[in-house]
Amino acid sequence: MDRLIIYKRRLPSQRRALTLIELLVVIAIISLLMGLLLPGLNKARKSARSTVCQSNLKGLMTAIYTYSEYHKEAIVPSYNMRGVSGGRSNPLDGWGPILERDGFSTGNDSLRGNPFVCPETQDNLGLAISNRGGNKDDPLGYVDWPISISFTGSKATTIPKRGFDKIIRVSYWINGENLLGVPREIHQGAYFTGSVGYGPGKNGTVMKTNYFSNIASPGRLIALADGIFSGNQYATRLKQNGLRIGYRHAGGEGSANVAFADGHVGAIRSNKFPRAMSPGYKLEDIERENLGSQTIYANPNSFLEKFKATLEQDQP
Repeated sequence: MDRLIIYKRRLPSQRRALTLIELLVVIAIISLLMGLLLPGLNKARKSARSTVCQSNLKGLMTAIYTYSEYHKEAIVPSYNMRGVSGGRSNPLDGWGPILERDGFSTGNDSLRGNPFVCPETQDNLGLAISNRGGNKDDPLGYVDWPISISFTGSKATTIPKRGFDKIIRVSYWINGENLLGVPREIHQGAYFTGSVGYGPGKNGTVMKTNYFSNIASPGRLIALADGIFSGNQYATRLKQNGLRIGYRHAGGEGSANVAFADGHVGAIRSNKFPRAMSPGYKLEDIERENLGSQTIYANPNSFLEKFKATLEQDQP
């Protein structure tokens, strides 16, 4: 009689468990895969945030254009003021709140879901101490507008009498001549916009509105950029004192997203961002930086020719 062989089925609860060594191998493989995938995911996230930032800038330029159509080609002021000093009795409205109040863009006081804020913005009040922008991390933060600015500090404030009932958080820099504090010489129309109403300056004038019709080459003129506030065009590069351009994107030297006066957007690295003429700078360097594919001057040829003529007059 053949031997009866009985096969005993293994119950589910009796299946062999992973040994400690096998478990460690699985964990090691998962860790390796995560290490390979995470840099790519982080890069993709940063690229997506940069794309959102550029979309914000394009939308803001559309708002500025629409504002201009309603105001006979006038460019929105970096802010409106009177006299030469800010303060509680003379708060500055800001280009963001002006566009928001007049219905050309909708902003809020948040770092999220706000077209006036770059997605890479740090949670850092860029003008908490003064209006000089001296802290190296200031340009990576934001400014809340309207604002009362003085040499001792700054504070966001509404201006109900002028229709500004909301605080708007802004982390983009506008290329404006934003004189403040003491009487200074006004270079009317030198940049994209300016602090309308400032004055009288050293030359006895009051700053007026800038117009799109006075821009020589809109496709080259930088209008908006990652950063805070406005002005300080002489300090547009990393490690310069008073920098207000926020290099929030890409590694190494970093790059800033920018919008040009014709509405197109792009990115500029720190060592390529043009600077304004300032004591200690060589005229040929500023000409080279501003007579190429981008400029901070509304009419660089005209302004630099005037500056050159001034230098020649000052020579003995």
